[in-house]
Amino acid sequence: MTRYEDGSPYAYSPGTVPYGVEAVNVGWLEKDSEFPRGEAPAEFVQSLALLCRDDSRNAMRGLFPCQLPHQQDPGYPVSITVGTREVVLGNAEVRVVDQNGRWLIAPNLVHHYVTAHSYLPPAEFVEAVTARRSAPKS
Repeated sequence: MTRYEDGSPYAYSPGTVPYGVEAVNVGWLEKDSEFPRGEAPAEFVQSLALLCRDDSRNAMRGLFPCQLPHQQDPGYPVSITVGTREVVLGNAEVRVVDQNGRWLIAPNLVHHYVTAHSYLPPAEFVEAVTARRSAPKS
């Protein structure tokens, strides 16, 4: 996967964003990345899991593994259990809208980064995910 700084203009698959919509990157991490760390609110983590299960977008054919260091191998593909369903991560994006209408786009692997690596996304992403403000489907 490609590394993009949080808040930088979205560039992974720009043709999937409607004309005139401002979209920025969140959570595009890779090996040797420096990133903000902290404990994410439980409600955010739960909402993010539901978003990954119910509203992943821009699915790709391949699966990206987590390239960050681990104490134990997370397995391949990385997955989470949401309710009774196993959700594979590393193959799509989550897209939410901040309070100003800007799209915040993250790989769905962001859930793993938050829970396994203590990645703390920007506050506007946490707020938008917790509010479950998904970007409109184009």
